[in-house]
Amino acid sequence: MGLNYIDIHTHSHYRRKGVTVVQNVFPGQDDQLDNGNYFSVGLHPWNVNKHSMDKDIDWVKAHAAERNIIAIGEIGLDKSIDCPWEDQQTAFERQLSVAAEVNKPVILHCVRAYSEMLAYRKQSEHKSPWIFHWFNADIRIAEELIRKNCFLSFGHMLFKEGSKAFKAFRSVPVEHLFFETDDAGYSINEIYEQAALLRNMDMNELKKHILGNFKKCFSLE
Repeated sequence: MGLNYIDIHTHSHYRRKGVTVVQNVFPGQDDQLDNGNYFSVGLHPWNVNKHSMDKDIDWVKAHAAERNIIAIGEIGLDKSIDCPWEDQQTAFERQLSVAAEVNKPVILHCVRAYSEMLAYRKQSEHKSPWIFHWFNADIRIAEELIRKNCFLSFGHMLFKEGSKAFKAFRSVPVEHLFFETDDAGYSINEIYEQAALLRNMDMNELKKHILGNFKKCFSLE
């Protein structure tokens, strides 16, 4: 693996020398699971529909144990959308159960629902790490999540000085960091460069830390 950049969460179907990619794939996107990347599979809260939920979660279950599927996600809760809250919770709980069955980490989508996520984490017997993608909350919430064996993933918000993510980033222990491109238009190299600048860290030192986090989180050699 070398000192690769780690893109912990992207929707882009890409491979690039020097980058380890964890590509997010949704139910039905079987054609995306063939390019040699690592993957996460999950039913996103934006796509939750009670009429298709059984079929979609069956798809997640069918792929969850595959070797190159290293996480369940992105799954989660979002208070900014019209999808009924009860349906979101049902889909989320069922997929947490899938993650527990295969003993794999979870990549989370969380919008205005950190309190609920913390409650789930406290109640859950699933102790594998949770990764909050596109983390954008204050340092108090960050500290609570870290105490519960969670990682926080940062991306384009590191370029927005007014964002909660930007303000919290310097205080998050490097042992709990990941970086991502998502679909925001920045390369993973650019995000690492901004992170190193904000933390006043040598790039290779930062890459070593994130690679260590990746191996620890996903039990990889």
